[in-house]
Amino acid sequence: MESPMELVFPLEDGFEGPQATPVPWEQSAAAASDSLYALGRLLAPATEAEAMLARHVELAAGGAHRVDPAALCSVLQRLGYTAKLHESTASLFSFKQGVRHSYISVCLPDSSAAGLATYIVEPNFRDCFCIAHPTPRFAALLDGVPPVAVASKASMHRAVNILAREMAASFSDQGEDVPPWRTPQALLSKWHLASPGAAPRAADDAGCSAWAVQGRPAGADLFGAKAAHHSAAAGV
Repeated sequence: MESPMELVFPLEDGFEGPQATPVPWEQSAAAASDSLYALGRLLAPATEAEAMLARHVELAAGGAHRVDPAALCSVLQRLGYTAKLHESTASLFSFKQGVRHSYISVCLPDSSAAGLATYIVEPNFRDCFCIAHPTPRFAALLDGVPPVAVASKASMHRAVNILAREMAASFSDQGEDVPPWRTPQALLSKWHLASPGAAPRAADDAGCSAWAVQGRPAGADLFGAKAAHHSAAAGV
């Protein structure tokens, strides 16, 4: 009878086990660092008011995998924000109904504290850019993208352009065409984002102006009161 040792087959010379096919550096996770840095700066709160809104959105979302924009909008309205729910439709030749998307806009004091600006709240930001077979580079980029985004229209425009460019490269590197609903124009249309130099949409201006006419409190008072309320609720 053969001993157990005799049943062990010797490895062939030079055999080191299965190895993954090397990925070109341009497609590697390390190559995503510059875009990750740019996205981090664009999506970071620029004002105290924006930081407070981002915190409230994060708490309201509660870490859910998928957040209902209508429900989140109602929560923000109850907190005193001038939140408005929007629905966009990207017209595509292959889809008669287009691709519909819902997001939220909120009026906040701008960085100069002299007026109001429209901020976009996207509770499912990362999900908007997920694809089935990303390159390691695009997968690493998505890992660094926040699930929820709160940003000015200008910052959101630049962030979406970066992600659209990286997504297109991911498709191209794998020999695939960019689907029509994944083009930069289609992605930007989710949030009604026009060209960087275009004037804000009239509806957005009207909403922020209405808040000002109704006698909004000063930005510091409004968000200071919310911070105090949050601290009390947390037992701080």
